[in-house]
Amino acid sequence: MLADLHLAQLLCARLCHDLGGVVGTLGSTLDLAAPGDDELQALARETAGMLRQRLMLYSAAWGLPGEDRSAEELAGLLAAAPASPRVRFQLTGLARGGRLPGALVPLALNAALLGAEALPRGGVVALSGGEAGLVVLPEGPGAAWPKGLEALLDTTTLAPSLEQGPRRVVTPLLGRLAAAAQWEVSFALGAGPGLPPLVLGPA
Repeated sequence: MLADLHLAQLLCARLCHDLGGVVGTLGSTLDLAAPGDDELQALARETAGMLRQRLMLYSAAWGLPGEDRSAEELAGLLAAAPASPRVRFQLTGLARGGRLPGALVPLALNAALLGAEALPRGGVVALSGGEAGLVVLPEGPGAAWPKGLEALLDTTTLAPSLEQGPRRVVTPLLGRLAAAAQWEVSFALGAGPGLPPLVLGPA
């Protein structure tokens, strides 16, 4: 019970951090913008749009399960991730013509966000699969999964994962979401050179 409360608190802290910067930029721009200053007003509109998109991403990833989503819609949401545009999200490997069920959308989005955390110097996160399972593969210079990720995804004890703080809150959240959906999260062993893909599928 206390662990779940701590997880909720970390998630709120992460939200405040990720949204605070955009809100601060918007506020500063509006303070500086004088009537008729088209350039600053355009910047304010762009920043407001960015804030709206990020709120939509976090609503879909961290809120209650919502509607089914197509690969294009998921890509549009992920374009507002804090790591973008340093990290690009490639979703062409998702089941074509289909829509991911709403219950699996948070799993897919958080798995992709976790993939972005493996790319400190930027790169591409490829998300593929569908209802039968999802695969996440980050590729880029210095790509590396967070140390001890497999243990941190273990939902039998949240303590080690929660100790990582708000910056790593996606890891325990993904573990919790997978457990709730009766899915498992693991690495694809023997997948060849490079970073092993993260695999999510029914337990």
